[in-house]
Amino acid sequence: MSGLLDGKIAIVTGGSKGIGYSIAERFVNEGAEVIICSRTESELSEAATKIGCEFYQLDVSDSKGVKSMAEWFSKKHGKLDILVNNAGLLRPGRITKTTEKDWDLQINVNLKGPFLMSNKFLPYMNDGGSILNISSTVGLRAMRGAAAYCASKGGLVNLTKAMALDLAGKIRVNCICPAVVDTPMVDARVQAGNVSREVLANVQ
Repeated sequence: MSGLLDGKIAIVTGGSKGIGYSIAERFVNEGAEVIICSRTESELSEAATKIGCEFYQLDVSDSKGVKSMAEWFSKKHGKLDILVNNAGLLRPGRITKTTEKDWDLQINVNLKGPFLMSNKFLPYMNDGGSILNISSTVGLRAMRGAAAYCASKGGLVNLTKAMALDLAGKIRVNCICPAVVDTPMVDARVQAGNVSREVLANVQ
């Protein structure tokens, strides 16, 4: 039985767990050849084995690392159909408590990362393709206690719109803005007392 993505090649950043893992798993089930990326090699290797896909250790905020991956991809695959910019992180903090280090970290991973990945991999989508940016509902409506995260995700929403205009007619660019999802990142917030277990229990 053929899948919806037979013959397609996809890259999913932040693919070792959470939303990225589920996306990569579904893509493989639909027939795509998938490469997942993450900073932690041990988690990547385990996830790739379970999913049945390739992996590449990468910090998406590192321009040299992204360039190296693009060169590796060019030699091994050459053509890209789908890019999912999912890698992201959250360091809670009100604006008065947010350090410059935490600000830079979240902007670099959540916003600069999708820019770098799109910029370096678009040359391999000459025949058309799709880019999917994973933002958040806080990219549309801010919440208290996450100034840098809100800024980074709001920036990603608008970056998506700009990319869609720049690439119209050839590359489809969309953004998904999930609310609370039962992922390791959200579980860490539960453990820290930033999200109640009652809220998480209601996640469908």
